[in-house]
Amino acid sequence: MASIAPRVRGAAAVIAAAVLPACSTAGVPAPGLEDPAGAHDPTLIEQGGAFHVFTTGPGIQHLRSEDGRQWRRLAPALTEAPAWWAEAVPAHRGLDVWAPKVFALKGRYWLLYSISTFGKNRSAIGLASSAALDGPWQDEGMVARSVEGDDFNAIDPDLFIDAKEQGGDGRLWLSYGSFWGGIRVAAFDPETMRPSGPARFIARRKAGIEAPTMVRHGDWVYLFVSHDLCCRGTASTYNIRVGRSRSAQGPFLDQEGRDLMDGGGTLVEQGAGRWIGPGHQDVVGRWIVRHAYDGEDRGKPKLRLGELRWTGDGWPALASGER
Repeated sequence: MASIAPRVRGAAAVIAAAVLPACSTAGVPAPGLEDPAGAHDPTLIEQGGAFHVFTTGPGIQHLRSEDGRQWRRLAPALTEAPAWWAEAVPAHRGLDVWAPKVFALKGRYWLLYSISTFGKNRSAIGLASSAALDGPWQDEGMVARSVEGDDFNAIDPDLFIDAKEQGGDGRLWLSYGSFWGGIRVAAFDPETMRPSGPARFIARRKAGIEAPTMVRHGDWVYLFVSHDLCCRGTASTYNIRVGRSRSAQGPFLDQEGRDLMDGGGTLVEQGAGRWIGPGHQDVVGRWIVRHAYDGEDRGKPKLRLGELRWTGDGWPALASGER
């Protein structure tokens, strides 16, 4: 849509530069470790006392850490493109995969992910599964798509499991979106692993919104989003916002009562000092993972892992300190 600023994600060369940081001679981790790790659009899962992060990049990049500070880069999740990619997004090339979401369900691990081309909404959300986080990962097909003329962009997926043990109803919800008409949500069937009903918009913003993440805390469902522009190095303006609702279908209001459908969103984090343009967050338990652009390393995107605390009136804030 020409009237909307296009989503422009870093090209494969930018990601390659981020995941292959320059070496220095003093105070560096052991060979094969990255601290901080190069990353874009991270998603987090904990397993066996270790952190696993999957990110945008060739084949979906996979990072592992025991302490949340030093990261080892493992083999990518995908080694070849599923056949359906070519029909869904004909202009897509190679194994350039964006914005994964990792989760565990039905005794397996799952990766939702996006394929697209820069500034276009001919896009698709795919799914892969594995018995282990180290793979092998098998193709589970296409979950959602958008084409030219649609008022949404089917990238940046999130899967929210509204767990009964946390006060939810046990239902699953798929949210996604970037620019265009904003963020959409649809019920998700755990048997078919596909959306099971119509999607509806729950957040929009003319100046840019993407990367939804839903979590439950107490009686509220929280929708985290990223505002403004990523992928411009030290010129990036990304920032993390949040609203809350009694339902995954909204309406989501910020702390001042503004609807996220009207551009609202309470600020969680914006760039400061070395770390510029934080965004594309994932929230898992007490952890928030996101990328930010390193002002001390030519604006390369790096992984940031921190803790969330909750205020007395039920709003999230970054805890002091950072992994």
